Amino acid sequence: MKFSTRARYGLRMMVELARLQKKERLVQLRRIAKITGLSNNYLGQLAISLRDDGLLIGVSGQKGGYQLARPAEEITLREIIKAVQGPIFATDCVVNPDMCLNAEFCEARSIWALVTYKMQNILQEYTLADLIEKNWMQEIRDNNPDVSYLFINEMISDKDDTVTGNTKKTK
Repeated sequence: MKFSTRARYGLRMMVELARLQKKERLVQLRRIAKITGLSNNYLGQLAISLRDDGLLIGVSGQKGGYQLARPAEEITLREIIKAVQGPIFATDCVVNPDMCLNAEFCEARSIWALVTYKMQNILQEYTLADLIEKNWMQEIRDNNPDVSYLFINEMISDKDDTVTGNTKKTK
């Protein structure tokens, strides 16, 4: 399961907005576009969804812009992703079991239900404030040493070794 582009970019947008809002009350989308490399028009579409779900406040006018509707500490990642992508679940049968005749005894559906539950919980656990905290990424790595996806340099090195045929030596 992959999150949509809207989910990934919506989260990036909100992280940059929260970071910039520490210094200024209103943030214009063109500032976020410049930082993220995303188009101003696409950010505008995301902003509408985020505003409609009560996560952003838009202010019109020459000196207008956007601000968080609540403190960053109160906005969860789950809320952001739900606002721009819709409900978060691994497969349709998890939330609509009546769509499948096998749902009641399907072993695979049980796994998808657990995956959905864990995804929703971890996204509920973290807030925008967590993501803009200076040491947050290092703390995540320190607390989760077995999650290889957190260690980008090692992943790139492993990929390079696979391409060149080198194997890692173990001690």
